[in-house]
Amino acid sequence: MAVAVDRMRELQHSAGGVANQRMADVFRGLQAPLRAFLVQQCRSRDDAEDLVQEIFLRLWRKGAPLEIRSFKAFAFKMAWNLVKDRSRRAHTRMISSTVRPEELQFSDMGEGEPSGMVESIQMLGLVAETLAKLRPSTREAFLLYRMEESPRTEIAAQMGISVSMVEKHVSQATAALRNAGVQCPVR
Repeated sequence: MAVAVDRMRELQHSAGGVANQRMADVFRGLQAPLRAFLVQQCRSRDDAEDLVQEIFLRLWRKGAPLEIRSFKAFAFKMAWNLVKDRSRRAHTRMISSTVRPEELQFSDMGEGEPSGMVESIQMLGLVAETLAKLRPSTREAFLLYRMEESPRTEIAAQMGISVSMVEKHVSQATAALRNAGVQCPVR
């Protein structure tokens, strides 16, 4: 992020022509509204700041095409497209790392071997302990998605969050289980 900010400052200092002055004015006028919009969409100030910088760097690289009548509309459309792209990438990462409950590998408790039973109980304890350490919203989204097999859209509506946030919660919970040593095969 600091590199992007430094780059924007360099570009502002090098602004000499009318087009560059127009871009500097657009930047000053749209920076705060774009950031507010992106914070609302991303739920992260850091991500929003990164996206604002990305938008203005892209606009600056394009120059100031005369065919763009409304930089505000163009910038907000670009912001919306970047949010959708990030959501798609997050969804793809989440899908590649999800684990269905039946894929968790526990020792069979029906075998009757005391060591197998102890291992299974320890693994269940590890899963419960790991899930208990998660933020309540992450745990809720994971349990609804993995245990109750609720669709992401329903979970999002129930929890009052976006579908991409549901995907992030599920991905975080899956990663926490893997980090705790629960064997989670990749599909």
